[in-house]
Amino acid sequence: MIRNSLSILAGVLVLPAMAQLNVNTALTPAQLVQNVLVGGGVAISNVTYNGVAVNTPQDGSGSFTNGNGTNLGLNAGLILSSGLATSIPGPASDFGSDPLNTGSDPDLLAITTPGNTIEDKAILEFDFVPNGDSLKFNYVFGSEEYPSFNCSSNYNDVFGFFLSGPGISGPYTNNAINIALVPGTNLPVSIANIHGSENSSCPPANDAYYISNANGTTISLNGFTTVLRAEASVTCGETYHIKLAIGDAGDDAYNSAVFLQAGSFQSNVLPTLTASTLHGDGTAAEGCLGGNFTIYRPPGIDSTYTVEFFFTGTATPGVDFTHIPSPAVIPAGQDSVVLPFEAFEDGISEGIETAIMNVFLVNACGDTLSNAVVLALLDYPEMEITSPSPVLLQCDQDSVPLYASVSGGFGATTMVWSDSLFSDHQFVPGMENGTYTVSVTDQCPKTVSLTVEVDAGCEVIIPNVITPNGDGYNDKFVVEGIKGRDNHVQIWDRWGKEVLNTTNYQNNFSAKDLHDGVYFYVIRVLQQDYTGHLQVLGSK
Repeated sequence: MIRNSLSILAGVLVLPAMAQLNVNTALTPAQLVQNVLVGGGVAISNVTYNGVAVNTPQDGSGSFTNGNGTNLGLNAGLILSSGLATSIPGPASDFGSDPLNTGSDPDLLAITTPGNTIEDKAILEFDFVPNGDSLKFNYVFGSEEYPSFNCSSNYNDVFGFFLSGPGISGPYTNNAINIALVPGTNLPVSIANIHGSENSSCPPANDAYYISNANGTTISLNGFTTVLRAEASVTCGETYHIKLAIGDAGDDAYNSAVFLQAGSFQSNVLPTLTASTLHGDGTAAEGCLGGNFTIYRPPGIDSTYTVEFFFTGTATPGVDFTHIPSPAVIPAGQDSVVLPFEAFEDGISEGIETAIMNVFLVNACGDTLSNAVVLALLDYPEMEITSPSPVLLQCDQDSVPLYASVSGGFGATTMVWSDSLFSDHQFVPGMENGTYTVSVTDQCPKTVSLTVEVDAGCEVIIPNVITPNGDGYNDKFVVEGIKGRDNHVQIWDRWGKEVLNTTNYQNNFSAKDLHDGVYFYVIRVLQQDYTGHLQVLGSK
């Protein structure tokens, strides 16, 4: 929002899809520091807000999330505001001016224009002990006073990160220095020292670090900086004090805020390691599934990051698994580097072997810090299939189980039979005798196959002579392989007269009352036709 009255022209503005920043003011100052701001390599104590060790949430502080849905540049972190932290979510057309009535601060007063006043302070302070020789964290400063007061120092809200402790000598309380500086300069970050060209009353200043948010929809501040880094040299194991402070300058109108990246307040932090396999359980099998070692950069480090590593364990790089050369490089703009590996099959039974990736650094205290991740390498259990062969079936059965048993392999297996008449390993009557193949594939993937002999016992055998003379032998027209199966039988004499027409024939045709001679038949079994002639002897 700007102080001058402006006319608004009708128009259409097309913006990328964004989501509003989420702000949570339910955390106490100590929770904001310990659970949100601090990363690794530091021990925190004595957290205060505006000089008091309070155990309740404060109006000028909070945490934020969903920054990736905005143009802020930080996804999550801690907010300090000269107004209500809840007024930070957008749009920029909202007017943010919520006095905190918390008074002034001498260090903020020291970095504003001489003779100016400070109101609505929000100051978060704590002690910390670093385990390295450096301190760093990332932040963004934003204000409602952009762009109208770029050129008016009387209303430039101010903030600072005042660091004090061993080896530090500066002009602020406890000989502190301000580490919230414009990159490459000794200038404090402020509206006057970082702004764009929207206000023609003065030229841009360090505008490479400025983002205009005049038409923004996700954050109420009209402008803010790019992501900046505060850093300083420290002595490992010593106790330091930092004062994170912001306040309104000149009056209590128009909020400003500083956003500190979650987990970025750190000292000499090691990268994080993970090992993953395609099987998903942290194990790899020789000659089978490989996977990846992944190295993640520490938070707060954005430039190209080089990581030295080495392997220990019972597995030998280049012999049991892929040789992965050190160092690994994480390019700027990437969060991690992925190092693929393969476990080699050597045909030797070795039991479980381990490949342990290690990273380490020796900090300024002389302590060795290390991270490691363990991967287990297994001998590949050879896969075998067994099945009863041959499989015998009776014609009057609908189906019988045709099982193939699998042993060995790695992970889940998939079984495929060579004939579509199989369903869930069941034999369906009507298929011909013969050899069928089952193939099994595991997660390597490796495939083994087995052939199964099937004897259906259901061939259709049709006699060509019957002798219905009453001697009990060959008296009836008996068709083997027909009972219990869908069938239809028709018989004609030599003049074309039909003498039998029946469905589900029961092998009971005896040619009774028919003359000896040649008869002709059509027999259908399971949609297959059989034709031929039948000689009747000894009937009449």
